[in-house]
Amino acid sequence: YRMQFQKSAKINYLKLTHNMDFCIAISGAAGDGVRRGGLLVAKLLSSLGYNTFVYQEYQSLIRGGHNASVIRFSDRKIHSHRYYYDLFVCLEDYVLDLHKDRIKGLIIHDSKFECSNGNTIPIPMTEFIKEEHKPIIYRNAIVLGVLCRLLGIRFEVLEELFRKEYDDAESDILLAEEGYDYVKEIEPILKVEKIGDAKEVYSGNDAIAIGMMRAGLRNYYAYPMTPASSILHFLAKQEDVIAVQPESEIAAIMMALGSAFAGKRAAVATSGGGFALMTESISLAAMAEIPVLVVEAQRSSPSTGMATYTAQQDLDFVIHPAHGEFPLILASPITVEDAFSMTAELLNLAWKYQTPAILLTDKHLSESYESIDGLNGSVTEEKIEVVERCEGIFKRYEVTNTGISKIAFPPNIVKANSNEHDEFGFTTDNPQIATEMYAKRMRKEVAIKEDIQKREPYKVFNHGKDCIITWGSTFGAVKDVAEELGYKLIAMRYLRPLIVPEIKGRVIVVECNYSGLLANKIENKLSREVERINRWDGRPFTPEELRERLRGD
Repeated sequence: YRMQFQKSAKINYLKLTHNMDFCIAISGAAGDGVRRGGLLVAKLLSSLGYNTFVYQEYQSLIRGGHNASVIRFSDRKIHSHRYYYDLFVCLEDYVLDLHKDRIKGLIIHDSKFECSNGNTIPIPMTEFIKEEHKPIIYRNAIVLGVLCRLLGIRFEVLEELFRKEYDDAESDILLAEEGYDYVKEIEPILKVEKIGDAKEVYSGNDAIAIGMMRAGLRNYYAYPMTPASSILHFLAKQEDVIAVQPESEIAAIMMALGSAFAGKRAAVATSGGGFALMTESISLAAMAEIPVLVVEAQRSSPSTGMATYTAQQDLDFVIHPAHGEFPLILASPITVEDAFSMTAELLNLAWKYQTPAILLTDKHLSESYESIDGLNGSVTEEKIEVVERCEGIFKRYEVTNTGISKIAFPPNIVKANSNEHDEFGFTTDNPQIATEMYAKRMRKEVAIKEDIQKREPYKVFNHGKDCIITWGSTFGAVKDVAEELGYKLIAMRYLRPLIVPEIKGRVIVVECNYSGLLANKIENKLSREVERINRWDGRPFTPEELRERLRGD
């Protein structure tokens, strides 16, 4: 059965077993600096050793509308935001109605409008920036100063952050200090002290880009498409990667295949609509045995859907992304840090098996931020054997027991062919050769599955007879409640090949789609029905909402 998400005014707090878990929301219009402000709050808290998570919600608008950053910080590792806010920053009067049922604490608002909802502190933000002749986006500096005081953080910590973030930070520091001093007579609601070494803050897309680079990426091609666009922005700033925006998604993947044929590790990233345009080229990569990494960052679909909201609706499409049968490696990271290691792993696997590999992520993971001790794991480029010099036409598609042939690059004479071909790459319709070559390619699936089984096709957390299975960014909210409610948690990482452990008890699959796409596949693997908790409104689960669904409150 399906337990559909339904809004409820009676969602309960989680039972907290740690000392600090606090949630702040900043909301306003596009152009108010909401997203940047949320990131700066996370960096401020992470500099004191706290674990932070930032959920960004925004509409597809340049100005106006509704934007929100929800910043959660804790003294334990977290991978999700919370439903309720302990402190709410309101930059436009009309956004209050969208959040009022979630506010359980203090409200800070611009005094240019009235706010009669509960315990409020009006701040003359607009007046301050007019005095300094600054644009409205500078209100977020004032907000940072106010928050710094109310959380009991020394102003010097914020000043240091501004100087680190901006070449010219004097205006930000001045306005932040005005906000800090304006509320200096108010007793801090928390005493947030340094609890450990500073942590770094990355989005999922930051981690994906860095993972590509660690695995030897040389060429990156992308036509911008939310929520994958910031990977292009990140890589365009790097000296060791050639990042190009061509005229279309088709051009992007064809350029990537050309680079890979020439011996350069290449990748592309897009969302569902762009991926649809790439499918014929993915089939070409499979036939020509050209390695390529494709990142598919899901958003609410079909068609344009809700372009800036999250979903897990493309699983069936991406598992079988193009015409014909061919080996494919598909994986989905569960945290920002996992996105780093898994991206590198997939790029290495694509080259090892000379086949397409797809990283399936989603808007929630791609554009949310987490604090991390550092992306300094043992991720590296795994070298493959390359024939440096060969005489005559290279036997590029030599038949082997594993299906993996030797590889060489120009200026050697190497043929790549989208038609069925012989071992040298010459087109053929000979039935015996076609049978042999098709089987050769498909034999890679056996080697790939054996390889994945030695890695981490899934992660297991907690003990318990009953089990929750999930994938992608939904993991964060599930992890918060699974231990409290006594569930074992299995987070699937590799989706093709899909390797599922033996499970004897009750099974609940949690995912952000209507049909239960992973649940269908789990049922096939376990040969029995499983329960489903689904959500498809473009928003991710929070721990409180999921707890309610699991308990049937």
